[in-house]
Amino acid sequence: MQPLSHYPFIIIGAGPVGMLAALMLQQQGKPVLLLEARAADSHLTDQRTLALSYHSIQVFRRAGVDLPDETFTFIQQVHVSRQQHFGRVLLTAQDINLPYLGATIDYARLLHACEKALQKYHIPVQWQTTVEQVQSTAHWASVRCVYQQQQHILTAQWLIMAEGGNLAASLPDIRVRSYDYQQQALVNTLKFESGNQAVAYERFTRNGPFALLPYGDDFRLVWTCTPEEAQQRRQQDVHVFNQQLQAVIGNRFGQLCQMGTPAIFPLKLRQLNQVYSQRVICIGNAAQTMHPVAAQGLNLGVRDAETLSEILGNAGSAELDNTALARKYAQARAYDAHAVVGFTHILVQLFDHAHSGLKYGQSLGMGILGAIPALRHQFTRRLVFGLNQHSSYLVK
Repeated sequence: MQPLSHYPFIIIGAGPVGMLAALMLQQQGKPVLLLEARAADSHLTDQRTLALSYHSIQVFRRAGVDLPDETFTFIQQVHVSRQQHFGRVLLTAQDINLPYLGATIDYARLLHACEKALQKYHIPVQWQTTVEQVQSTAHWASVRCVYQQQQHILTAQWLIMAEGGNLAASLPDIRVRSYDYQQQALVNTLKFESGNQAVAYERFTRNGPFALLPYGDDFRLVWTCTPEEAQQRRQQDVHVFNQQLQAVIGNRFGQLCQMGTPAIFPLKLRQLNQVYSQRVICIGNAAQTMHPVAAQGLNLGVRDAETLSEILGNAGSAELDNTALARKYAQARAYDAHAVVGFTHILVQLFDHAHSGLKYGQSLGMGILGAIPALRHQFTRRLVFGLNQHSSYLVK
C-alpha cells in the first residue's frame, strides 16, 4: 500500500457534473484532484445524447468549457400533449425572452470539451482508478483506491462524490431510496421526410412518456415502453416501426426514412435521504437519478455543481474547517432537488393512471396551463432555471 496523500478537494467521478464542479472550484482558487474509473478518451465510443437547458449551457461556458453553437442542436419550442386526449401545452423560448430553451449534444462531445478544459486549466485527473471505499470524519475524508495495480489511501479536506455507484450508501446516516418503474427507455436516432424545426415533442402515452428531441436534422427518440415492447421494437424494421410511431404521433413528420442503432436502458428512481456525511458531499448522479421525462437529470446535476462551487469556493479557511458547510449545501439544494425529483416521479405516475375521470382532469390541467400565459411562462422558466433560489446565476 502506498503512503497517504492529502488534497484539499477530491472529486470522485469525471462525468459532466464532476468535471464541471472541478472547473468551477478551480476558478475560485480551490485545488482539486479528480478520480475516474474509466480511461481517458474512452467516452469517444459512447452514443448517448444529452439534453441541456439554456441555463446549463451558460454554466458550462462560464466554467471555461469551449462549447461553440455548432456543437448543439437548439430547441426553441417544446410541444407537450397526451395521446388520444385533448389539451396541449406549447412552451417557447420567446415566452421567457431567451434565444432557446435548451439543446441536445452528444455525450462524447460534451465530455471531450470538458476534458480539454481540465487540461487547459491544469486540473489533475487520475484515470483508471477504482475507488473501493470512502470514509468520513469530522476532520477529513479518506478514499481507498486502486491505481496502476497498487492500493492507495488518499485523504481530503472535502470529498465530492459525483459518480453513479453505491459508494455513498456505506456512509453513516445515508440511505438510498429507490423505485423501479418496471419500464425501459428505447433510444434511437430517427430521420423523417420533414425536419424538426427546432421543436421537441413530449407525448404521454398509455405506457409512459414518448419524446422526440431535435438532433441535427433528425430526431433523437426516447420511448418509454414495457420491457417486452422495448425488445420487440428494438428488432423491428423501418416499415413496422414507422406504423407504431404513427399510432403515437400521427403523420406530422411524414414517413420514417432511416433509423440508427437502438439502445435500451432500464428506468429507475434513486435518491439519497441526505446528500452529505460530515466531509463528504454527493452531487449529480451520486445524489439522485430519475426518470428521463422532462429531461431534468443532468440539468439538476449542473445546478448541484453550481451551488457547491459557490458555497465551498467562497468559503475562507476557517469556514472550510467546519462541517457545517455540508449542511449549508444540503439546505441550499433541498428545495430544487426534491421538487424536481418529485415532479418527474409524480408526472410519470399521474399519466400512467387508468381512471377515466383522472385522465379528463389531466387533459383539463394541460389545457389550463397552455391557455394562461403567466402560468405557462413561470412553468417554462422553472424547467429552464430550476427552483434554486440560492444560485447567483439564476436569471431573475
